[in-house]
Amino acid sequence: MRERAKEWLRFSLDDLEVAREAAKLGKYNIAAYHLQQAVEKAIKGVIVFIGKRKNLRTHDISILVKMLLEEGVDVPVEVLDAQDLTEYASTTRYPDDYVPVSPEEYEEAYEVAVRVYEWARGIVEGQS
Repeated sequence: MRERAKEWLRFSLDDLEVAREAAKLGKYNIAAYHLQQAVEKAIKGVIVFIGKRKNLRTHDISILVKMLLEEGVDVPVEVLDAQDLTEYASTTRYPDDYVPVSPEEYEEAYEVAVRVYEWARGIVEGQS
């Protein structure tokens, strides 16, 4: 399970990197989408690591956080804060739901996403 969890984290890191590159181009909406994806995948990595094989086919970070809490995982405030990024799964990608993301919103979301990734990495890679 550890290797599968690490694979989730690798995908999470890829999304963080894509978000950073998109932001350099001023593409804050697609960058925000990738931040949501990074958080989602980092949390899914923790869920896989603790041995849960629940349905992970959701983009709703709140549902994923609830799964962690139900399993007794100590969820830090930065992960709780990340629930707000769920909206970027749709509002940043489709013309009908489009809501512009400002550079400041992007930076705040990026900081949250990095903290969630680091938390998840600490769990998955920090234990033997």
